[in-house]
Amino acid sequence: MAQLKLNLIGHGIDLTGAIKNTLEEKFKRLEKYLGDDDRREVFADVIVNKEKYRASVEIVIYNVFDHTLRIKKETDDLYTAVDYVVDAAEKQLRRLKDKVKTAGKKEAQKSKRMMTVVEEEVVEKPIEIIEVEPELYKPISVEDAVVKLLGSNREFVVFCNVETGNAAVVYKRKDGNVGLIEMPACK
Repeated sequence: MAQLKLNLIGHGIDLTGAIKNTLEEKFKRLEKYLGDDDRREVFADVIVNKEKYRASVEIVIYNVFDHTLRIKKETDDLYTAVDYVVDAAEKQLRRLKDKVKTAGKKEAQKSKRMMTVVEEEVVEKPIEIIEVEPELYKPISVEDAVVKLLGSNREFVVFCNVETGNAAVVYKRKDGNVGLIEMPACK
C-alpha cells in the first residue's frame, strides 16, 4: 500500500501530541485506498482551525490517481469534524479507486478484443496446388500463342515454340503489350 504523509497545520490551536496522534491514527485508514505500490508516497495537508466555539478540519490530498481531493468540515467539536472528514475522504477515495480500476478493466477488455480480432485475421487457409496440364505436347508458333492469349481471360500462356523447340511463355504486360519469355531446352 502507498503511504500517506501528513503535514499537520494548526490555526488558532496548538496541536498537542494527543491531537496529532488522533489525526494520524484516523487518517491511516485512508492508506488502503491509495493504491498497491509500496514505494509510492501520497502527501496530504491537514489544516485544523479553532475559533471561539467553532472547529474546522480540512484535508487536501495531492496526486491520488492524478487527482487532488479537498474536504472540509466545520462543527462545534474538533473530533466530530475529524471523523466527518475521514469518512468523506474514505468515500471519495473508494469511488476514485473503483473508477480507476473499472477504466483499467475496460481498457484490458478492449485490448483483449483487439487481440482476438488480430488472431482471427492471422489464420491462413492452406494453399492448394492444382495441377493443370500444360499444352506443350502440341508445338505452336509465337503468333498463335499471342492470339490464344488475347482470346482468353488468362494472364499468360505456356507453350512449346515450333521454331526453337523450347518451352516459352507469352504474358500480358501492364502497359498493354505482350511479353515473351523463351526457356532453354526442354530436355
